[in-house]
Formats: sequence, C-alpha cells, structure tokens
Amino acid sequence: MASQETRQRKGGGPPKSADSIQPMTNVKSANSQSATTLVGATASHKPAPKLAVVKRNKYGTGPFDENWLNLDCCGLFCVAITYMLHMYGVYATCLVLIPPWMSTVDEFGVRTISLVGHVNRVAFTLIAVLAVCAHFKAMTTNPGAVPPDALPLEESNNTNQEKKMNLESNGDPKNSSLMVEDPPQQPPRKGRRLCRRCNSFKPKRAHHCSICKRCIVKMDHHCPWVNNCVGIGNHKYFLLFIFYTCVSCVYSLTLVTIRFFDCMGRHGHIRTHHITCLDRPAQLLNILGLLVEAILFGLFTCCMMFDQAGVVTTNMTHIDRLKGSGSESGSPSLAGVIEVFGLNPKKIDLGGRFRADWLSPFHRTCFPSALQEEMMGFCKPCGSRRSNGNDEGDTEMSPMVRNNVADIV
Repeated sequence: MASQETRQRKGGGPPKSADSIQPMTNVKSANSQSATTLVGATASHKPAPKLAVVKRNKYGTGPFDENWLNLDCCGLFCVAITYMLHMYGVYATCLVLIPPWMSTVDEFGVRTISLVGHVNRVAFTLIAVLAVCAHFKAMTTNPGAVPPDALPLEESNNTNQEKKMNLESNGDPKNSSLMVEDPPQQPPRKGRRLCRRCNSFKPKRAHHCSICKRCIVKMDHHCPWVNNCVGIGNHKYFLLFIFYTCVSCVYSLTLVTIRFFDCMGRHGHIRTHHITCLDRPAQLLNILGLLVEAILFGLFTCCMMFDQAGVVTTNMTHIDRLKGSGSESGSPSLAGVIEVFGLNPKKIDLGGRFRADWLSPFHRTCFPSALQEEMMGFCKPCGSRRSNGNDEGDTEMSPMVRNNVADIV
C-alpha cells in the first residue's frame, strides 16, 4: 500500500478517475472564456475618433461666430468717427443753423420755430438716421463669406445625378439594366480651386480679404469706414450709406448757402460788425465746421456714387477689373442691378425696374432659392433650404430676368 501511494505521488500510479479530471476541464474552459473576454475588451477599446474643438465668439468674422462684426481697431475707430460726424451734422443743422432762421420771436422773447423749420429739422434728421442705419447694416451683415464646408456646384450636380440614378435603379430593375448598358454622359469633375490662405474651396468670383480673413464672394473692396468688406451680401447697404450721406451733405450745404445770402441781403457785410444771423458769435465756428464737413464728405461720397454706378451696371468689381478676370460690356447689365437690390418679394416681376424698397436699409435683399447657389458659386452639403419645397421669399421671374441672372456665374 505504501509503495502504491508512493507511485501515485510520483506520477506513475493508475489513471485518475472522472471526478479528478473534471476540475481540470473547468479550468481550461475558464481560461478560454477569460481569453475571449480579454480579446473582446481589447477590441471594444479602440481609439475614439478625434473631434475638432471650435471656438465660437459672440462677435467676429469666423465661420462659427454668432454675429458678424470685424473687430479691427482701425475699422472701429473709423466707425466711431463716422457716427460722430453724422451727429455733429444733425446738431449744427437742427440746433444751430435752423432755429435763428426759421422761427419767430414774440414780444416776451419766446422763440417759436415755424412749420418750415420743423419740416427741415425732421427731414434732415431722418436722412441722417437712414445713413447710420444703412452703415450699421453694412457693417454687421455677412458680405458673402464662403463657409469652410462649401462645395463646388459641379460636384453637387454630379452627386444629385448619381443619387437619382440609384433611386431609379432600385425602384425598377428594367431601368437598372438600361442604366448599365447606356449610362448618361456626365461632365468631368474639375479640380477644386482652393484658397492658399483659407485652405478651403474658393468660388471663381470670390477673393480673400486679409482683414476679415475670409474669402468673400464678389468682393469689391474692404472699406475702413464701414469696417467690413463690400461684397454680394451687403453691397446694397453700402450704396445706401454713401447715398444718404451724400444727400445729407448736399442738404446741409444748400441750407448754409441760402442762409449766407439771406444774411448778406438783409444786413450787408459793410454795415454789420457783429453776427446777427446766429444766437451767439461762437456759433460761427459750428457753421464753418458744418461747411467743411459738407464739402469734403459730399465730394467724396458723390465720387463714390458715380464709381459704384459703374460697378453695378457692368457687374464687375474693382478687383475683377484689376485682375482682368471678366469682360466689361458697354451696355448696362440687368443682372448686376438684380444682384445688388434683389427681386420683388411680392411675386410680381417688374423686370428690374426701380422699386421703393431699394431705398430702405431695413428691407432684406430677396433672391429666389433656385438662383441662390448659382449667384454664390457654391453649395452647402447639409443645407435644409429645400426641405419643405415652399421656400419663404421665393419669387416668380420672367424668362428675361432669369436669363440675365443666370449669366452672372
């Protein structure tokens, strides 16, 4: 018995029973299960995809900023000067020039401004307010910056055609065989035109602005007085700003000239040794300042109006002229006018004729959705503009207007 027990201890005894083999089998199965669990855990812990972190500011010119506003110090300083000049014009005209002129004084020395005086004060103030509102809209409106996810129109059209082919082939097997045998001819895809600074798609009418740090569609120039680029999105507001500024300068200059000759006719420059046409002699400096402001900014804005008239009618910006990227036509272009002022939002096509909403800085430029992408030169992959089929603000157009606008791109 002792020798048998010794042989079993040394491994030379008889085979073990089933009860002794079962624990070994359980150990092997447990090891295999743990190995499977380890492999599954390793497979499940794959590196997660990296997500880009974007800083979204309250104000700025970035693609993810909430409100469009250029924070350039020089531009903001010019904006403050612009608003101060308009405020000074209202003060010098409505509170210094008009009250001693268009008013009556009773026996007790109480001055009462006449109806003509009130009308002129209200009219001049309204023109100045419209100029400031147009300036604010031009400054805070996106001038047509190209988003970073913009795609060329050629790729979008090809993608839509491929999706349509897939839907037709999945719906009818006969169409599938026809598609395979005789596929439609598709235009070859051209390489994307990338901006070397933005490193994103750049439409052919877009130009990069080094101050806004964005590519702007139909960029004419960067105006420091507006603190923004002048592009397809805010061209109307820029034109209204210089128009109302020019009108206010001409208005005040006319009033000063009429008042000067009126005073000279009443008193004469020889017999009068003190100022009788103003309340105080020191107010003469205010009138001189108003005169200088009206002459300088009136000439400047008037020249800008004539210059921008050529840009609108020929549909060519200054950058396009310098680069020679377009052919300037001698006849006025209806497409340029429509692109600046938009179409009639009341479903009535006036053929590009003048409308009252052209003079309103509060009226948004309206374009039909069918031409929005053609005018901008790009499309957005995740746009929801055509989701409901009835786009708000869509307008009906005559064939003449549609053909003219289609020639923009």
